[in-house]
Amino acid sequence: MESAIFQQRPSRQTLEGLYELKRELLLLEGAINPVIDICNELMRFHNGFIPREVRPYFRDVADHIKRIDQSIHSMREMLIAAMQVHLSFETVRQNDVVKKLAGWGAILAIPTMVFSWYGMNFRYMPELDWEYSYPVVIAGVFSASALLYWRLRRTHWL
Repeated sequence: MESAIFQQRPSRQTLEGLYELKRELLLLEGAINPVIDICNELMRFHNGFIPREVRPYFRDVADHIKRIDQSIHSMREMLIAAMQVHLSFETVRQNDVVKKLAGWGAILAIPTMVFSWYGMNFRYMPELDWEYSYPVVIAGVFSASALLYWRLRRTHWL
């Protein structure tokens, strides 16, 4: 499971597997907790029914069960940490996607702003009387968009 988490793209099946393991650990813990109580009860309170020479075996069983319980708790902590790592990787991946979308949005904002300004149909715009105004505006929009694209690629946003 750890190798699946640390892959480049952790999948939904990885997280489902972690939840399945956590559920199985909870089931195992639910199965062994009563055994600890039963062993303690038999060792302490039922002296008349259980011979003295058999009591150390119950203590031995109780010790083994306590070790298993401690192992379950440590495995559960590891699973919780693995889930948090998996979700952190997902958050980082989503942040990368959002950065790319924001970068493309910024690039598209330049021509949108310029061409919406020209769409206002002002009567007196100084650049309307100049014969090269249209090619200069197109070249300016393209240059500004290309410059922004280059800067965003350099900072690894695109």
